[in-house]
Amino acid sequence: MKKVLFISSLYYPHVGGIETMITELSQFYKELGIESVLITKKWPATLPEEDDYNGIKIYRLPNARTDDDFLSVIDWLKPNLQKIKADIIHVIGIRRPLPLIALLLSRCWGVPIICTIAGGDVPDQIDLAPGVVWSEGISLIPDVLRQSDCINCVSTALVKDLKRVMPDLDKVETLYAGMDFSVIDDAKAEKIKENYIFCLRRLDPSKGVDVLIKAFNLIKDKFPELFLVIAGEGSEEEKLRNLVESYSLTQRVIFIGTVKLSRGISLLKGAKLTVVPSLSEGGGLVNVESQASGCPVIASRVGGIPEYVKDGESGLLFEPGNYQELAEKISLLFNDSSLQKKLIYGGIHYAQKFNWDVLVPEYIDLYKQLIKNYDKTLTFRPWSDLTIRLWNRLTN
Repeated sequence: MKKVLFISSLYYPHVGGIETMITELSQFYKELGIESVLITKKWPATLPEEDDYNGIKIYRLPNARTDDDFLSVIDWLKPNLQKIKADIIHVIGIRRPLPLIALLLSRCWGVPIICTIAGGDVPDQIDLAPGVVWSEGISLIPDVLRQSDCINCVSTALVKDLKRVMPDLDKVETLYAGMDFSVIDDAKAEKIKENYIFCLRRLDPSKGVDVLIKAFNLIKDKFPELFLVIAGEGSEEEKLRNLVESYSLTQRVIFIGTVKLSRGISLLKGAKLTVVPSLSEGGGLVNVESQASGCPVIASRVGGIPEYVKDGESGLLFEPGNYQELAEKISLLFNDSSLQKKLIYGGIHYAQKFNWDVLVPEYIDLYKQLIKNYDKTLTFRPWSDLTIRLWNRLTN
């Protein structure tokens, strides 16, 4: 195996768990002599069509919404097939339209396709947002998954969510998302304030940052020297700023925008604790980053988070959306130094389970197994007029 093609809905300069996962996997693969290339959406449209990031060659395609958009994507792909051709295709995040492009390329080249399902990809029972994403791709994604050679979920909770909407699926495995611990080792603690809670989140509805702000409002008088630092950007930013203002917390809550991973780790190391208040989460690498950084973590008991945080041993969990319980957990942690020490020690130890040094060999073994067992007689099975047209356009 010499080359992997990653396909992801968004990538650099966007920052998030999927983007970090691809970047770090590609760096470990490079050390093994495996090249990585990536296809993503050209969003915003001002981004260049071709780019490089940390040694990954990036190809950005227009966001295909109409049939003509899809045909235009195929027209771009055909003269560029040799530049992107790989031994295996790894889709991370199954948001339309790119998983369909991945399947077309897989069958055109005669190479396996693996789809990794991360948080927010499939409906869950608490947060409505993933259901909207799933509905938007309902004409494409289920059929792509049925024809994929392997489906990987980053938590067993996601396996259950997927089986709930597609009980007929087989070939579903669980391989966790990991992190590069050298980033932890290299980062030096940075303090924005002497005492602060750190929240490293996309400011989207599913991330539950409003829940944290409501909890912080309940404890603001109990801990007058405590600040809340929020790092990230997203569609909820204005709403969250207005919420802070409504609680007269503008001097206590600091928004610092998107930060690079290395600075995020430094700020975790300088914080008193971090909160991951998600309403929906496949696993949440920030939980691992926090534990590995020695920053006590309080997270919502939702999705795959209980697999990434061991309640009472490496962190504390609370019911999603319950800001009163979150406020109680924050107060408990601040008032109990022995609990703080226990969670710091337990978190550093538990995080090792998610070290890429442990997980990369498992991903490589999966790739090799898929390549070895790939059935060269497989062909693309269209399920609509559009998919017939796309296949014919690509192969003729």
